[in-house]
Amino acid sequence: MSFSNMLEILQEKNKDRIVLIRLGTFYIATGRDALLLHTKLDLKCTCFKNNVCKVGIPEMSLPKYLERLDRLNVSYIVYHFNNEKEMLVEECKNNGGIS
Repeated sequence: MSFSNMLEILQEKNKDRIVLIRLGTFYIATGRDALLLHTKLDLKCTCFKNNVCKVGIPEMSLPKYLERLDRLNVSYIVYHFNNEKEMLVEECKNNGGIS
């Protein structure tokens, strides 16, 4: 399964949360989640063809941005891929307000 397909499934499963997935040394959000992060946190949003947009948060900066989302009462969920188990693992989430 491609990264984009996996992310779409997780976004569908978590409609009321921003979904971030660690990809290498960045946490990636796409689509509406990327636009929300751009709007709420002023993160750089890169858009490609067909209005596909993404935001990347460096691994080291994630705690700072999650703290800001917490203060804004924005719901999110963060995943990473566990290579040993070959599955996604939930790192953390905030069930605050609806994003």
